[in-house]
Amino acid sequence: MPGVSETCEQIVHCHHGRSFAAVGITGNRGWSASALSPVRVSYVHGGYRYRSPFRELPDNEYIDACVQDLVDVVGTSTSGDVACMIAEPIQGIGGFTSGPDGLLGAMKEVLDEYGILFISDEVQSGWGRTGFLGYRGTWRGSGRDNLAKGLGNGLAVGGVVARGDIMDCFTANSFSTFGGNPVAMAGANAVLDYLLDHDLQANAAARGSELMAGLRAATPELPVIGDVRGKGLMIGIELVEPGGRTPSQKAAALALEETRVVAC
Repeated sequence: MPGVSETCEQIVHCHHGRSFAAVGITGNRGWSASALSPVRVSYVHGGYRYRSPFRELPDNEYIDACVQDLVDVVGTSTSGDVACMIAEPIQGIGGFTSGPDGLLGAMKEVLDEYGILFISDEVQSGWGRTGFLGYRGTWRGSGRDNLAKGLGNGLAVGGVVARGDIMDCFTANSFSTFGGNPVAMAGANAVLDYLLDHDLQANAAARGSELMAGLRAATPELPVIGDVRGKGLMIGIELVEPGGRTPSQKAAALALEETRVVAC
């Protein structure tokens, strides 16, 4: 963005892709192969509530604590000249985590005070996996500056939605031989048509509620399950050593193997 620094804010445990810049801003160390980055990045506390120091707080106090952390980071870890904040409304690689409803909307109020843009990275939440567009679940009423998501159902195509003044700031000409193609666009249109014609967002919300209820009902009898979380059909189960919160690699590997066999 013209007139702003190369500093950006990130929520911890985030994952934003495999390009040099995307790897550099990714907050999940298991998916960031290099500490080198073309941008200066600061991380703020996000929605991973199960292991958060704020986990016992009610929703409104949890949101207040995260917002205060954002204020502190902007004031102490940056020069104040911040380009943007990038966040996944529901973190995929980060464990399908999301904060209480309204978290990102509250953060956006702070960002607006500083003139910092917000980018909602929705590549993994997609068009309707959560039962709605991902940002709506943690936003509640506040607008967003930029939205990106995959939309080709496997075909290489993506979309960006932003305010006109943001999109119009890019004045240089740029094109690529394979920057777009009729097959990918036809596939994207077919995905949208099918999603709307069959109301897949509502189906994801309904089936997700059923699945979540069943998983949570089984939790008391399965001490290996530390947490069940998610929205719609974007659901995560955290497996731990019984009696604590230590991650259980053995249980995770066994679950992965058993589901792989069933899927085959």
